[in-house]
Amino acid sequence: MTRRAAIIAFSLVVAIGLLGSRSWDVALGRVQRAAVSAIEERTGFVVKAIERAEIALLPLPRISLSQVAFSQRDGALSGEAVRVKAQLRLLPLLGGRISFDRVDLIAPRIDVAVPAGSDGVTEWLSTPLAEFERLQSQSKIVIRSGSVFLRANGAIQSVVRDLDLVIDERSLNEPLALSGSLNWRGVPTDVSLLWPMVGGSAKTALSATSSLLKLRFEGTRSGPGAPVINGLLALSTPSLPELFGWFGEESRLASALGTVAVSSDIQVKPREVSFNNAIVSLDGERLDGAIKLADAGGRFALSGTLAGVTLDLGRLVDRLPVPVVDAADTAPFDLDAWTARDIDLRISVDSVRLKGAKLTDVATYLLVKKGRFETGLLRASAYGGSVKSRLLAVGVPAGVDVKLQAGLDKVNIGQAASDLPQLARLSGTGGLQLTLDGVGRSFDELLGSLTGRANLAARQGEIGGVAFGELLRRAERSPAQALREWRQGKTPFETISVNAGIAGGLLALTEAQMTGSNYRFNLAGSASLRTRNLDMTALLTSPNGNLKLPFRLKGPIDVPAFDIEAEAFLSPAGASLVPTLLTR
Repeated sequence: MTRRAAIIAFSLVVAIGLLGSRSWDVALGRVQRAAVSAIEERTGFVVKAIERAEIALLPLPRISLSQVAFSQRDGALSGEAVRVKAQLRLLPLLGGRISFDRVDLIAPRIDVAVPAGSDGVTEWLSTPLAEFERLQSQSKIVIRSGSVFLRANGAIQSVVRDLDLVIDERSLNEPLALSGSLNWRGVPTDVSLLWPMVGGSAKTALSATSSLLKLRFEGTRSGPGAPVINGLLALSTPSLPELFGWFGEESRLASALGTVAVSSDIQVKPREVSFNNAIVSLDGERLDGAIKLADAGGRFALSGTLAGVTLDLGRLVDRLPVPVVDAADTAPFDLDAWTARDIDLRISVDSVRLKGAKLTDVATYLLVKKGRFETGLLRASAYGGSVKSRLLAVGVPAGVDVKLQAGLDKVNIGQAASDLPQLARLSGTGGLQLTLDGVGRSFDELLGSLTGRANLAARQGEIGGVAFGELLRRAERSPAQALREWRQGKTPFETISVNAGIAGGLLALTEAQMTGSNYRFNLAGSASLRTRNLDMTALLTSPNGNLKLPFRLKGPIDVPAFDIEAEAFLSPAGASLVPTLLTR
């Protein structure tokens, strides 16, 4: 090549480079129409409006569209982007045909139409995914700095911000694959999805990672029509109530749970999800079994059976927002908030901790229906004895009808005292039977309506803090000396028997006595469940009945005053006062 020819060739290359690297305005003509048509064919989006179009040939052929309005063909998804960039395929371009291998949506604002009243991610995504499924092939779609507005009848249901997403290119029958990040309800999240676009058995996968959730699923989807998804699920969250709140779900019962992890074989059907061979970790304590979630007539329903080795049931109860039983609280009961979801859950555990107590071989349950809440212990062993309980609350026109049943049988009180400090002064073997029934719109009404009975029995034990036998001996020698330092020592007993009836919120003792080898102690009076106050009298007598010491038990149930009636005891007329004290 001559020097002159080389200079001409070099000049042509430079000119072509300058021309190719420069963006040219493209009129609304054949090239633009062909580009728009190609974008619609390869993305499923229908372009509604364009403010400006540009084309550049170098370094790679590309088209840039400004202020683009678009929608899916069924109108379920629509929006606008500040800019849409499309990279042209070189070989089809040389043949005079426009085709793309990648489309970038810059700062798009996307509106997704969702069913009114829907609040689930599955419902929100079903329509856009169905539209993608209709495409036989699809270019790579990249979304940068996008926002998604989920609207029902024009009203915003939720907003996804900071959307950076890559939807991979796919050909006929290939799955939809996407990955990226987003910010939903203030929580940055990384997501990826593999979703089959053909019938039959096909692989599917989903993962999501945020500060509130780690989820990974791998399995298969079979269809067509109503598809069934099977696979392995691993899910964990540091706080289940916060995770529920992130999804817009409020549950008072869920507040009992903290750190939760689930791994399971999972099967997803329309309106039903089954967790088989499930391993559930609650604050590190493992439960195994099966769980099912279902849509029962428009209500979320959970059912399952779980079994484990240990469970801190007291910790779960402490987290519940249970109001303090107080007659001064006149706020109406909100039973609907506790029965918003249907639950049928049964748990069996080898060992349970409950407010310091240790129970073994425990079977407990929770049954919830709209307007009905029931829970209890079907069985439990405790300190050589057994425990059962049942709490039922049902909504009625007069408010809430509450029934409580509790029973302890042959419990070694001394062993229990090692875990329950409030029993530290008591030993022996005892039992308790309690039934309560009341109706009210508030605690004040409920406590004022309570009826029922209580029975307490114990044998062969001791009560600390007072020595009744020694007190009687000292009183025989010197009545005045008996009043000094009498709150010490221990009192062995052979039997304790207490029977009480409850009516109108008032507990009245029908029989209450403790007997030992050298004394008898009788108690009479009442306790108001509404005001939580005791008003009782007691009489300590010697075996021959010659010496009688009167007592009064009065004041708040938590810290009542227990004192000798000194005036009645020391007065010459004291003997005549004793019957009066016991009949008050």
